[in-house]
Amino acid sequence: MKNYFETQRVNWKTWSPESVIFKSNQLLKKILPPENLLSWKTKGDRNTKMHKLTGGKVHQGYQGRSYYGNENYKGVMVQLIDVKSDYPSANIDFIDQTHRRNSIGENVGGLDILMYLNAFHARWDYVQCPQTKQFMKKARTNHTPLEEGYRFCYGGQGDANSMHFEEFQELLQITQAIKNFLVEIVVPMKNGELCVNEHELMVA
Repeated sequence: MKNYFETQRVNWKTWSPESVIFKSNQLLKKILPPENLLSWKTKGDRNTKMHKLTGGKVHQGYQGRSYYGNENYKGVMVQLIDVKSDYPSANIDFIDQTHRRNSIGENVGGLDILMYLNAFHARWDYVQCPQTKQFMKKARTNHTPLEEGYRFCYGGQGDANSMHFEEFQELLQITQAIKNFLVEIVVPMKNGELCVNEHELMVA
């Protein structure tokens, strides 16, 4: 299976197509190569596995328990949410814990930046039930076009995650690429418009 993100118009510098890692599920296993997938239960579990996968130095901790350092940890960690809905969304965590320096050799802090790519295709109204008089959610019949319905927001980061402007542009480009992945691959797969044929995506 080819890496979808190698085809995207991203000025890769801090991250790479191989460092875009999705939380594994049955759908994604059909459309992404193994190196773009990882199973995790919690954020801590995810980070521990990434410390090992990226070759962090082994340390001896409390009561002789060993653990891996985070000095090589770099990745765009993506978790799809509302996967069973018509329009899955994505939580994206941009991480770079490698040793970073500026042009004069001074240390530059690591990155841990949150982006939320959410679906706003199908809105809801609260309507009152004539029988019970209780209010309930009722989906509107009109849906926003597929690409238009996806919108993103930037999580509150504080001043601990300062970036170069080029890094922020790369972050936006990768978020756009993940949105394209939802629009071009994930939703069509869910709708039966794409299928996997001998490790290639084909129009159904």
